[in-house]
Amino acid sequence: MKKFRVAIIGYGRSGRNIHKHLLEQLPEKYEIVAIADADAQRREMIQAETKAEALENHAQLYGRTDIDFVVNASFSMDHAPISKELLEHGFNVLSEKPAASSPAEFEAGVKAAEEHGCFYHVFQQYRFAPSYLKLKEVIASGVLGRIVQVSLNYSGFARRWDWQTIQRFKAGSLLNTGPHPVDQALDLMGFPKEVQVTAAFDRAHTYGDAEDYVKVLLQAENAPVLDIEITSTNAFSDYTYLVQGTLGSLKGTTKKLEWKYYVEADEPEQKLTDKPLRDEKGEPIYCREKLTLHTGDWEAAGDEVDDFNYKGLQFYNRLYETLANGAPFPITHAQVSSQMAVMEEAHRQNDARISPFVK
Repeated sequence: MKKFRVAIIGYGRSGRNIHKHLLEQLPEKYEIVAIADADAQRREMIQAETKAEALENHAQLYGRTDIDFVVNASFSMDHAPISKELLEHGFNVLSEKPAASSPAEFEAGVKAAEEHGCFYHVFQQYRFAPSYLKLKEVIASGVLGRIVQVSLNYSGFARRWDWQTIQRFKAGSLLNTGPHPVDQALDLMGFPKEVQVTAAFDRAHTYGDAEDYVKVLLQAENAPVLDIEITSTNAFSDYTYLVQGTLGSLKGTTKKLEWKYYVEADEPEQKLTDKPLRDEKGEPIYCREKLTLHTGDWEAAGDEVDDFNYKGLQFYNRLYETLANGAPFPITHAQVSSQMAVMEEAHRQNDARISPFVK
C-alpha cells in the first residue's frame, strides 16, 4: 500500500487538533514529514509531539521533492494566497475552508493547479457526516414525498473574541462555519446553476467586527428552499436538520434522526370543495383528518458516535482512493465555486450593515 508523505502549514486548532489528529489515525496511508508554524512555542510543540520536521514557514518547503501534498491550515485570510503559491511551486494542496473569500480568488488557485499539473482539494468533511448521509438516504427513498424545505441549523449561545471574529482575517460566522452548511445546502439542491440568495447578518455576542448571526435563504428552480442559520444567539436549538416534505418530515441532530410520514395510497381520497364543510347533522366543522403516520429513526453507533472524527476520517479515506487509485473525488472545483458565490453574495448584501463598532 502506497503511503503519502504530508506537510502541514499551521499547528493551531485546525492543523494540530484536526489534520494531525486524523492523519495519525491512518498511518498505513499517510505520514506527516513536516509542519510549519511561525510561532516558536508551537514549533517546540511540533518537536515534542511529532516526528515531523518543524519549519518556520511554508517557503522552506520549496525545492523539496519528498512531499506528496500539503495541508494548508493557515489563517483563513492566507488560505487562497498560500495555496496558489504552493501550487505554482508544484505542490499538491489540500486547503482548509474557506479555500478563498470569492469565486475569482478560488479560481485563480484552480488555474494554478491546472497549469502546474497539481491537485487542489478543499477540506469539506461535513459532506461525509453519517447523519447527513442518512438524511440524504431518507430523502432519496421518497417516503417524505417532494421536499419543500430543508433547514440547516448551526446555532448556539456563546460569546467569542478570537481572530475568527475579525473581518480582516476573512473571518465571521459565514466564512468560518458557513462553508459546511452552504456545501450541504447546495448538494441537497443538486448544485443548480442559478441560485437566488437572500441573507441577513448581525453582530450580537462577538467582540470583533464580523458577523456572529447569519440567516441565508437559498432558492432555485425545481429545488427545495434551503434555510441556513448560523447564530450565537440561540440557547434553545434542539436540531441540526429539519426536512419538510409533502408526505412527511424529518428532524434531528448529528447523533439522532427521526422522521414521520404517511402513505398516500393508504389514505382516503379527498376532493376539493368550495362549499362550507358540515357533519352528518349539518353542523359546521373544521377541515381536518387524522392521517396514519409511520415513523423511522436512526441513531449514531460505533465510530459514528464521534461525528467530528468519523467524517474527517471518511474524507481522508476518500482522498486516499483518489490519490492512490484515481477514484473521482466527490467534491469538485465547480461545487466549491458555487459555495463561494453564495457566500460572496451574502456578504455583498450585508457587509455595509455590520456595525464597525468593536467592543
